[in-house]
Amino acid sequence: LQMLDREGMAKALLYPTIGLLWEAELFDPELSGAYCRAYNRWIADFCRDSGGRLVPIAHLSLGDPAEAARELERAVKDGCKGAFVCPFTISRVPHGDSQHDVVFAAAQDLNVPFAIHPTFEPSEWGLHHRYDRFQWAAWYYDLFAGQGVQHAFGTFFQLGVFERFPRLRVVVLESQAGWIGFFLDRADAIYTGTTLGATVRLKEKPSYYFKRQCYISADPDERTIAAMMGIVGEDRFFWATDYPHPDHPANYLEELREMIAPMSPSARRAVLGENVAQAYALS
Repeated sequence: LQMLDREGMAKALLYPTIGLLWEAELFDPELSGAYCRAYNRWIADFCRDSGGRLVPIAHLSLGDPAEAARELERAVKDGCKGAFVCPFTISRVPHGDSQHDVVFAAAQDLNVPFAIHPTFEPSEWGLHHRYDRFQWAAWYYDLFAGQGVQHAFGTFFQLGVFERFPRLRVVVLESQAGWIGFFLDRADAIYTGTTLGATVRLKEKPSYYFKRQCYISADPDERTIAAMMGIVGEDRFFWATDYPHPDHPANYLEELREMIAPMSPSARRAVLGENVAQAYALS
């Protein structure tokens, strides 16, 4: 709260630290669900006396979808304003699969966003384990850390989540945002211009659903966001920092000022706070 006062911020939405670690090493759905409940109770208590300025977000595991839906309902009643999942599932069922519909239905009915947040990943499932004796290359691994989130997000389009749940809000977090232009261009081109599009369970182009139901967070050091907002829509972006994690330095406000400098006044208001308030139904 002192940091928010010092840096001129009204509220902060809190995503996890320890939750980035344990789910990559735990494959028991019952125990995973218990870890989620423990964390969610703790984060709700941590934020409870902040006068609404610290906003708790619940961690869900998709290993047991019915339990995840029950926990989301309990956590929202306890004060949580949204939920996040890892970029992988311990069941190896794609995120957008109908087996997870009970969770999407709960998020839609509770009017809270469903987010995908990067975490550590099981090494045998990871994207970056094709080279031997390269584990020391921390910069390289962090450079591509958001790609797992992109994969998970893509399944929502392939498997028609946005068609089944037209009021579900989906948030893409901590994976940078500049790539979304390429992602949507490529998604639309394959959908409309090739036979591959016949496998996609959507009635409209992917970009239609993104602009209707999705949000994406940008790191303050990204320089392409003003241009992306002009293409994708200024109401789809907001900023987030992972500080004080080691890959995000403390000068994020300085970087943020540089990021918003080329934006119009309405785009600045949107990315600095209005879009977050809309996505998370904050007053």
